[in-house]
Amino acid sequence: MPANLEERRGALVGLIYDAVLDASLWSSALEGIADITHSAAALIHGYSVDRKLYTFHNLGRIDPDCKRRHELYHVTNPWMRSSRFPAGQMVHSDGLIELPKLKRTAFYDDVLRPQNLAHGLIVNVVSRPEFRVSLNVERSEASGPFSERDAAVLRSLLPHLRRACELRLRMHDYQAAVQAERDALDALSTGIIIFDAGQRVLFANTAARSRAEELSLRLQEGAGLSGPPRMTNDILALLTDALRGGAAATRRLLRPNGGETGITVTPVKGRAFGHPSHHRTASPAAIALLVDISGSRDAGTALLAARHGLTAAETRAANVLAQTSGMDAAAAMLGISRNTVKSHAKRIYAKIGVRSQAELVREIAQISQTLDPSL
Repeated sequence: MPANLEERRGALVGLIYDAVLDASLWSSALEGIADITHSAAALIHGYSVDRKLYTFHNLGRIDPDCKRRHELYHVTNPWMRSSRFPAGQMVHSDGLIELPKLKRTAFYDDVLRPQNLAHGLIVNVVSRPEFRVSLNVERSEASGPFSERDAAVLRSLLPHLRRACELRLRMHDYQAAVQAERDALDALSTGIIIFDAGQRVLFANTAARSRAEELSLRLQEGAGLSGPPRMTNDILALLTDALRGGAAATRRLLRPNGGETGITVTPVKGRAFGHPSHHRTASPAAIALLVDISGSRDAGTALLAARHGLTAAETRAANVLAQTSGMDAAAAMLGISRNTVKSHAKRIYAKIGVRSQAELVREIAQISQTLDPSL
């Protein structure tokens, strides 16, 4: 490979990996792929086989309107047959359908002809039973079919494209899991605020923002609490104790309307947070639970979950188990099977260190008592 070409290829490989962290760079990476293969344009897309739809696409000099028409009206097209080939195998569009025949299709009229495209080189970068990532490089009729030289250059990029796409899919999975956890916290009636080691707010669910507004407190992610000095100082004192490794502590906060809100602050502990990191202050260090005193049982369950690392599903199950008389009633309330409830209960008991539903109820009641001594 000529030195100049190798240098361009090296820079392009770096750009492909950069695009994993910054999706806005995919367009530049695809334009680079088009240029190095003597193509007019390139695109990469993820396709859900089960749902028969595109979940993402990035374009390099592809007209977005033509791409949208492709997705809306051409879920299948003559080039889609390339999906039958294994990952890594180059497929020339002319081997799928000859150009004169392609020109008689709606796919050509609506998608290719408006962009002066006629030839494609297609490869499945990632091919799973349920999901596929495909790359297309495309050129005009005047440029002619792709040469073996162009295919060889694209083939040399494939290992890097495959790793970048696998990383991208993994990041999507992580982001979806994080969002699911945030959504679960956001659905709780208990207000939850997560702080870092610098007492800055990392996350506050909807209930916490509502409770904070009632107390004239202001929550801003990435910043500290602000509001009435005396109340803010009380909360910061609880946070300071928690961050020093103390046990959970609770106080009552008087709302301007005369009601009371209970706040419990507990340190966050776990093996994941004990590892060295360049971003220690961005890690969860303490959790504050804000509840109307009348909702102490829900808060007790939430605090128990925070202390013992219960998942969102286990927290919901523990809350229902504390309110019902048996597995059948809990299953009906949760809308899941009795066996699933039993599995949840087994994991909950093991994490908390209890042996029965009755002991679980007592644990939650004891915590609730600290939040509202009148119970």
